[in-house]
Amino acid sequence: MIETILIERMIYIFFMCAGMRCIRTVQEITRIQGQKKATSVLIALDTTLFLFVFRDVLVGEPNMIIFLTIAAGYIAGYYIGSYIEEKMALGKVEVSIKIGKEHSHKLARVLRENGFIFIQSKRYYSHKGKLRKMHEGIIYRKELPKLKKITEEFNIVGVVSDIKSTFGKEIFSTKEYLKINKEI
Repeated sequence: MIETILIERMIYIFFMCAGMRCIRTVQEITRIQGQKKATSVLIALDTTLFLFVFRDVLVGEPNMIIFLTIAAGYIAGYYIGSYIEEKMALGKVEVSIKIGKEHSHKLARVLRENGFIFIQSKRYYSHKGKLRKMHEGIIYRKELPKLKKITEEFNIVGVVSDIKSTFGKEIFSTKEYLKINKEI
């Protein structure tokens, strides 16, 4: 009887902690993207789950098994939340790609053919004194895997930064850009 109660308690705590961490991971992305309403709802859910777990730990008998269950729940929740965030792929990111000057034109062509709109810098010198070029663009986060795939063959350094918001002209997805170019 006591073992059954402990197992049920461990399962309860594991899933509550996994839910808290999962919600917190997605909440962080919505916060970065500036989605205040979604973030506030996720904060409320996270807090509610935390209070249920906190109450259970205070009322029940704390032991090492419960602490390990909490840690395991947080780890599982992080991975689940990361997976959900990757599938949701909210918002936009700024991408900077550094490449050798001799390969820059080929990269620019490949980016354009795949619908990515990037600006290209004039040449600059790296810390080793070699000529480099920089390609910069803003893309939808969900298109990042496609960009990584088409740049695999190049010797590049790519940097991705989250963007809270954009304003001004509309940002096109790669599909929209390719469709517009076909019509012209």
